[in-house]
Amino acid sequence: MAVGHTGNFLVTAGHDKSIRVWNETDEQIFLEEEREKEIEELYEKTLTTSLERDQDAEDQDGEVGAASKQTVETLMAGERIAEALEIGIADLSLLKEWEDAKKSNPHAPAPQRNPIFLALGNITAEAYVMSVLSKIRASALHDALLVLPFSTVPMLFTFLDLFAQRSMNIPLTCRILFFMLKTHHRQIVASRTMRGMLDGIRANLRAALKRQKDEMGFNIAALKVVGMQIQEKSVKDYVDENWDGGDDSRTVKKRAFVQVS
Repeated sequence: MAVGHTGNFLVTAGHDKSIRVWNETDEQIFLEEEREKEIEELYEKTLTTSLERDQDAEDQDGEVGAASKQTVETLMAGERIAEALEIGIADLSLLKEWEDAKKSNPHAPAPQRNPIFLALGNITAEAYVMSVLSKIRASALHDALLVLPFSTVPMLFTFLDLFAQRSMNIPLTCRILFFMLKTHHRQIVASRTMRGMLDGIRANLRAALKRQKDEMGFNIAALKVVGMQIQEKSVKDYVDENWDGGDDSRTVKKRAFVQVS
């Protein structure tokens, strides 16, 4: 170990043939905070290990590194979903208060929304949440939803209802809804508020699916009409232009027989 001339840094060398430089900073270190950080790291490692055990034996033997990376990505995806739900619910509440204020004061100024929405082109809260959900890989979506606590499920169902009303990515909406119902079925059934939200989602989702079904039927009928028109223009009967209909006015040489007496 060697200390610098100014005393601001020191250099250490270890048996592993590594040299480390330690710089003095003004940051204060508290033992309690360091212990909390260690506990959080230990908790994350424990959660990662428990999720890795759910993988198949073949994946554990052949792709251990990929499984751990996938788990870390899953935790980060769950945190992004929870953060997006909180930001979106806050924006919905803010806009609802503004709409209520406009009833008594039509000239009420518009509220200041979250800078995230303004940076993305002043999009709606449901569009922002949908963008976060759609960016998560399909293979990691279920694990990311498992990370969410049950307290965030009402917020998620609020946005699922908005997705159904506006027909926003119906396949992804149905997939998330079915998985959450399968995972938190008992808690949802026991909650009167959640049952009411579920009835609204079911009605809006059926209406959205009916609209998509009608649209698909209309498009299929239009494609059939276009196909018939193309077939009529491209397929024609063959007519021989040199054919005169049976009247042959051309001169034909006939064989003549000469009698020799």
